[in-house]
Amino acid sequence: MYKKELETKLTNKAEIRAILLYGEEIFLIGYYGEKIAQSLLAKGCEKNSFYFSEFDFQSALECFSQGSLFGDEALVWIKIDKKIPKKQLDSLINSLLKNGFGYLIIEFYQAENKSISEYMADARAMASSFSPSLAKSGIFEVRFFTPNLNEAMMILKEYAQNLKIQISDFNLRKILELQNFDLGLSIAELKKFAIFDQEINAEIVEGLGFSLGSVKLEEILESLLLKKPYFDKLSHFLEQGFEEVALINEVQKYFFVLFLFSSHIRIYGEATSQEVLGYKLPPLLLEQKKHFAILLRESQFESIFYVLNAWREDSLKGANKGNGFLNTLIKIQAILR
Repeated sequence: MYKKELETKLTNKAEIRAILLYGEEIFLIGYYGEKIAQSLLAKGCEKNSFYFSEFDFQSALECFSQGSLFGDEALVWIKIDKKIPKKQLDSLINSLLKNGFGYLIIEFYQAENKSISEYMADARAMASSFSPSLAKSGIFEVRFFTPNLNEAMMILKEYAQNLKIQISDFNLRKILELQNFDLGLSIAELKKFAIFDQEINAEIVEGLGFSLGSVKLEEILESLLLKKPYFDKLSHFLEQGFEEVALINEVQKYFFVLFLFSSHIRIYGEATSQEVLGYKLPPLLLEQKKHFAILLRESQFESIFYVLNAWREDSLKGANKGNGFLNTLIKIQAILR
């Protein structure tokens, strides 16, 4: 089934005994896995987590065959990026049904060494254990696709409400735009604003969004765009220390804002910050953004965003060894030639 059907089941509090979550949108896999798990834990289930390399089939199976010391039902919550053999999946589901108690959640993610087609082939193979004929017993599989704007906005509004953040739909959309419509990054960005006890306006979104982006960071990127030496500035910046994922966010936002201006200028021939960003920039800064925006071709923006996404993936895998920013700047420098 798909997200809409899952939402209906959750709204109607339909029993979910076992569920496989997979698809193109990583954030939604984890989002709904967490939502389902929390509803089961609220009922008093005992959590048994098996994350990635920790997964052990026999240990997971024993959770359904051995009762809890406290009489609670077992929740087996698996996050994995390698296909679980059908024989093992069938055994887990059959044990759950045979014993009449317990719950199973499997979040299946794409492994770094698998293409999307290979991942989907593995997902379909696993989904075969969650046959539609088992739906009457509460056994389901759900495939997620990239959410559209309305779906993403609904989730952002839910998080804003839970975090007690006062923010308009306009500024929620602004966060999405600054994060290249990446829902996971947008949620992380939104959480920054929980420290405020006032309504979050466009100026706060822009100001805090670039809080890491000090003058020195922008100077590095400006030197890069103007094809001037930037290594001295980079050296001083690196000496101050930084949190890499937050830095990646700021560099992505910097180029995405330029892309917004570039797109608007190509379509309409001119661009004001009010039209592009929804608020006014100081005149000097506006002209600077417009100048840099028209320096780049659409193909160059595409290549730069590809490089920045690769930097993020390497960072999350711990593959940068502290050189991620420098390596990325060198790659962007090559694109700008």
